[in-house]
Amino acid sequence: MAPSDLEFDVVVIGGGIAGMVAANRAAQLGRRVAILEKSTEEKYICNSRITYGTFHINFTSPLAAEDELIRKIEACTEGYARKDLARAVAKDGRRLMQWLASEGIDLSDLGQYHTHVLSPVARTGSGLKWENYAGDIALQRFEASLKKRGGQLLRGTRATALKPGKDGVEVEAQQGGNTKTFKAKAVVIADGGFTANTELVREHVSRTPEKLLQRHGKAATGDGLRMAQAVGAARSTEMGNFYGHLHSRDAMMAGNRMWPRPQADDVAAASIVIDAGGRRVADEGFGGIYLSNAIARLPDPLGTTIIFDQAVWDGPGRNHVQPPNPLVPEAGGTLHKANTLAELAGLTGLPAQKLEAVVAAYNKAVETGTLEKLDPPRRPGGAKAWPIKTAPFYAMPICTAITNTMGGIVVDGQARVLDTKGAPIPGLFAAGSTVGGLDGGPHSGYVGGLIKAVIGLIAAETICNTEALTPAS
Repeated sequence: MAPSDLEFDVVVIGGGIAGMVAANRAAQLGRRVAILEKSTEEKYICNSRITYGTFHINFTSPLAAEDELIRKIEACTEGYARKDLARAVAKDGRRLMQWLASEGIDLSDLGQYHTHVLSPVARTGSGLKWENYAGDIALQRFEASLKKRGGQLLRGTRATALKPGKDGVEVEAQQGGNTKTFKAKAVVIADGGFTANTELVREHVSRTPEKLLQRHGKAATGDGLRMAQAVGAARSTEMGNFYGHLHSRDAMMAGNRMWPRPQADDVAAASIVIDAGGRRVADEGFGGIYLSNAIARLPDPLGTTIIFDQAVWDGPGRNHVQPPNPLVPEAGGTLHKANTLAELAGLTGLPAQKLEAVVAAYNKAVETGTLEKLDPPRRPGGAKAWPIKTAPFYAMPICTAITNTMGGIVVDGQARVLDTKGAPIPGLFAAGSTVGGLDGGPHSGYVGGLIKAVIGLIAAETICNTEALTPAS
């Protein structure tokens, strides 16, 4: 008997890269597959579509030795990452790169940790440039491959509820104003987390989400997390961490002209970040991702400013592929410049005496090697602290930008969704940024965004290796 158009072996919720990897691998292994994608546009916007496109594991090539990669994950998350999940990502990261190449997904080597970057690489410069680059091309190719394998991408289909059972999982979805129930032997949730859900962001990340730059595709509304929790799934213990960057504050009002590039992370890590009262807000040495999280938790995330000098501007200010020097001023971002700190305070409205005092204390700590005695302390071993002594002096008003959440659905090393007692929920899997338990920890350790697509690969292979699962007939 022919299967119904609502019955599949595997249903994937979300058409980003993690979902596409899961769907294509399952279809490649002979399963009847459908992706439910809530967006209706042909080129639906999600984080995967607009990404710069680097696959890395804690800024290390996925081709590195498995033991090294596990140590990298443990180090950056300070032991927070689930051991089985970390092991699976480290073990299969190399295989994901090989599989992507076999699927015709082009990858470029740009050096350092940018050894596996989706091609063609987005043009350098400020602003959002995604069409016919990187993630856009990858998703187009994945969609074409899925169709050749008999799989379906159902646009305009928003999953709203799950009902796991002994014979599989039912997915209730809205499609064209109608409610439909899809039946599958297994479901993979890959809808990208909850960055676009204001209330969840307010609950877990920041009391003032309206003061965060929404540096993402606006598609991750937390549906997968909500549906999984409704059927007993556990969520990770740390829900408040996110992956994000620091930007010129003008990016809040400049549309796509000043985000997702340039970033101000390297400048901030080399110098100091202060609030409107002239107080340092966090340990700058941990870098932009940690600073973004720390600033998001402040009563006023838009009240922060980076203070630095000409040496920093000419050094770390030019370090990035798309550096703030000169892209911030070229894009119209505010950059205050003065020959003295007192003059700089007058331009910014910062308290002059406080500014001079905090810079003096910081410079002394740099010179004497006593950064850990600052308030807040700056840990030894972080990013190099540069003195602020070489006029002219600069102030860059900044905002923190959220790209994707780190917390989410708990899965094991086989990508199986776990319930609150640690047992797998039959037929339910998750992948990509909707998964928690890999990134995070005390200082918002970032393992990698696109590398979470390997969990989609693992999910598909776990499903297809389950003896009870046979192709629909």
